[in-house]
Amino acid sequence: MEEIEKLLKYSKLFNLYSPLLSSAQKEILHDYYFLDLSISEISENRSISRSAVEDALKKGKTKLDEFEEKLHLLEKNQKVVQKAKEIGDLTENSEVNKKIEEILEELDNGV
Repeated sequence: MEEIEKLLKYSKLFNLYSPLLSSAQKEILHDYYFLDLSISEISENRSISRSAVEDALKKGKTKLDEFEEKLHLLEKNQKVVQKAKEIGDLTENSEVNKKIEEILEELDNGV
């Protein structure tokens, strides 16, 4: 999997499952994926070792993968997005398309 694909995958998984992570994992994953901080920057900002940051990232990503494997929320989300896009393609009604766009935006935000 390419680096950008991994970034997108874990960003989406984080949006869905972050409440299930420890606070340290949540904060470190957020800094890494959403603030684009390096491991060194996170280590320095939090006054912890690089290996502690790497460990939190590894464990956090493993948990996100496990949650998705059990709950399939991202997979289901993507299916709903695809179906909404298909409905949008079938209609010329601007009000319907506006509502579909609102739904897609909500789904993109991890709902």
